[in-house]
Amino acid sequence: MDEKEFVKRLKSGDEQAFNEMVERNSKKIYYLCLKMLQNEKDAEDAAQTTFLKAYTNLSKFEEKSSISTWLHRIAVNVCTDILRKKKKTTNNSLYVTNQDEEEYTVEIPDETESVEDSVIRKEQKEALYRAISELKPKQKKFIILRDIENLSYEEIATILKLNVGTVKSGINRARKALFEKLKKNSELFS
Repeated sequence: MDEKEFVKRLKSGDEQAFNEMVERNSKKIYYLCLKMLQNEKDAEDAAQTTFLKAYTNLSKFEEKSSISTWLHRIAVNVCTDILRKKKKTTNNSLYVTNQDEEEYTVEIPDETESVEDSVIRKEQKEALYRAISELKPKQKKFIILRDIENLSYEEIATILKLNVGTVKSGINRARKALFEKLKKNSELFS
């Protein structure tokens, strides 16, 4: 079924279409929220809130982008709100989760990789995510959407409601800021 027909079903209140939309997008939205919030419970809440907002605002969907892009935009906004609230409740310090909550994915170890290499790679990954969590919220969005979610400049521009040139320069500045934070842990990235 093409997207226009699917949107028509959604807007008409077709519950099955809504369930299909959730099923098609739930993992992507959850992982986007997890990458932004770095906390499984917050990510679950944010993903649920995203779909709730989508459901209550289906009539406002203007079809200028795909459903998936629209859901990404909602999720980014929901996560930004959560981060803003957490920032206020932590005396204007950036929210960084504890070590137990920093596990993002379960990896199957490469049998050809030594234990030492595996430990170094894990430390590098932790340092990278810690550095990302220390970025300003807008910089964090750029890095996650482009370098982790692998979205195109155009998709990011649609999600963040910016022009493509602004997205490209924002990504460049975010990458420079991330690089500076990673320089602190240069021994891990040599």
